[in-house]
Amino acid sequence: MIYTSVKSGDGWTAYPPAIRRALEYLRDTDVVALEPGDYPILGDRMFAKVFDLTTRPVENTRPEVHRKYIDMQFWPSGSERFGIAPYLGGGRVVEAREAADTWFLESVPDESFVLARPGCVAVFFPWDAHKPKAANGEPAPIKKV
Repeated sequence: MIYTSVKSGDGWTAYPPAIRRALEYLRDTDVVALEPGDYPILGDRMFAKVFDLTTRPVENTRPEVHRKYIDMQFWPSGSERFGIAPYLGGGRVVEAREAADTWFLESVPDESFVLARPGCVAVFFPWDAHKPKAANGEPAPIKKV
């Protein structure tokens, strides 16, 4: 996992070009003004999905993994707690959405939680199990890309 901010100002020179390109898109686009939906960045190779969500109690969230895509998440408004743990394979899959490249797991061991605030960006690789949408206190609306 990579965890940073679009406000970091470090130039992101240590990141691979694709991740830098996505970070530049997030920094340079007024995503708060975008309606929920899909937005191409590099055709079908890289795209942004904009969501208006409501966070929920952590017990109502599930860890997920992806096999094909790297999952970059950006919080332009609102805050969310997300779980993160190394995915070492195994673990019971409770729902598979192959077309969406998402496999939901029953649980993962050694999960830690991070609080994401506006401007934060997390990059999840296939070896990162992550649990999005957890409330930071009471459930609240957020915009997420």
